[in-house]
Amino acid sequence: MPEFLRQLWKRRAFQFAALYLGAAWVMLQVAVVLEQTLELPTWIDQSVLVLLIIGFPLVLILAWAQGSRSGETPKQSKSQASPTNLSTEEPSIVVLPFRYREHDEVEQITAEGLTDDITSLLTLVKVVRVVPRQAIARVLKPNDDALQIARDLGGRYALTGSVRRNGNQLRVSAELTDINDKHQKWSQKFDRPADDIFTIQDEIAKGVVSALGGVIVRVEGARALRQPPENLMAWELTRRALSVTWDWRPETLNQGMLDARKAIALDPNYALAHSALAMILSWRSVSGWTEAVSAERNEAVREADKAAKIGYDNAEALWPIINSYWATNPQRSVELYERSIERQPDIFLASPFAMAHAGVAYAKVGREEEGIALIKQFQDTFPNHEYGVWTRTFLGYCELCRRNYPLVADLLANTNSEHDGMCRVIALMNSNQQDEAVTEFNRWKAANSKIKLDHYIEYFKGYHADDAIGDELSDGLKQLKAIL
Repeated sequence: MPEFLRQLWKRRAFQFAALYLGAAWVMLQVAVVLEQTLELPTWIDQSVLVLLIIGFPLVLILAWAQGSRSGETPKQSKSQASPTNLSTEEPSIVVLPFRYREHDEVEQITAEGLTDDITSLLTLVKVVRVVPRQAIARVLKPNDDALQIARDLGGRYALTGSVRRNGNQLRVSAELTDINDKHQKWSQKFDRPADDIFTIQDEIAKGVVSALGGVIVRVEGARALRQPPENLMAWELTRRALSVTWDWRPETLNQGMLDARKAIALDPNYALAHSALAMILSWRSVSGWTEAVSAERNEAVREADKAAKIGYDNAEALWPIINSYWATNPQRSVELYERSIERQPDIFLASPFAMAHAGVAYAKVGREEEGIALIKQFQDTFPNHEYGVWTRTFLGYCELCRRNYPLVADLLANTNSEHDGMCRVIALMNSNQQDEAVTEFNRWKAANSKIKLDHYIEYFKGYHADDAIGDELSDGLKQLKAIL
């Protein structure tokens, strides 16, 4: 019954019913007034009432049918949607990392943040197809051929640039190049105060959109969805906090947590700062890298709830929220993903990691096939070597839910995450490879002498919605503890 009611809501049957009842009441009142005014037979209003009652179930049936024709349900969209084809006639653009001077952390944060924000902004404009930021290396090496990288990613155009920052002065240059003939379609240089960085982002987006024949006013609407912060320092601190995604260690997560808290203090309504803090807190609690596991896990949920409320249409803010939820409350992760793609089916083209994290959440709540299909869609839509590595990791999480232990051990071999290492230890223990499991655990103990085996024993009890699966995973670590 709850599923039937949920389908009624998704197909807008309740909305149609409310509108019909409102209109029926008005019509009935009109019939009564006309009957009294024109001295019509009394059966007029009674007949109108009967017809309205007969029409009510017909309206519900039509609403249901309309919902069926209007497109796939979110579940179908996730598992059956066709992969994005970046080589279609629609012009595609690759926003390559803006270059900066080495060993200058402020310039690095500014350059990476500028690249991320312009990518998100252009994705929301929707006049071109934008290759996701996460499909591209964080930094361009001095000898990298930018146009060749863009071509390999399926782009028709490449946006390149550089950043120089001295104190409060910012110099940014940006160029849009046609990869086929190497013709420069647009370029501009900006010498502005650093506080103008969000205006610079908008002007670069407008320049790109104009050069490709788009409508400039769409940039304004896209910026409203992106919700830039009111405080430049909050933006910088949040960018630094998010950088821990590429360097996942106890000390980096601690610094990221401090940076995110400072950003929120400066701008309490900055959704990305709340989502960054939620993600970091959830993973500190998952990994046992805090003495307050329960408190930080609960705070992570609260911060994720705040971020989801403030940034419900901001894909860049949504993917850390989905990440946080799948680690601490996977059902919320699934619900947020479904609500998001129901509103905007292509919302996660700018942040495809959300698809993969949601896929893991599906697996953890017992919908493993849907989760694996979503992760494979993530890989098929944005294929490259780096995504292949991530795909193996996410599939490893899902296969652990299916207790496919030999495959998990293979997928998570040579992982760089302690959490993933513990998943692999369980897989090895539960597939009678105890010696290899001890070796894997010792590898992680050498990297983190404070690793908490007892914490992971408790954590994996709640890894899956089925308590029997959680107990089996946890028992694998208990057996390891007995051996050690």
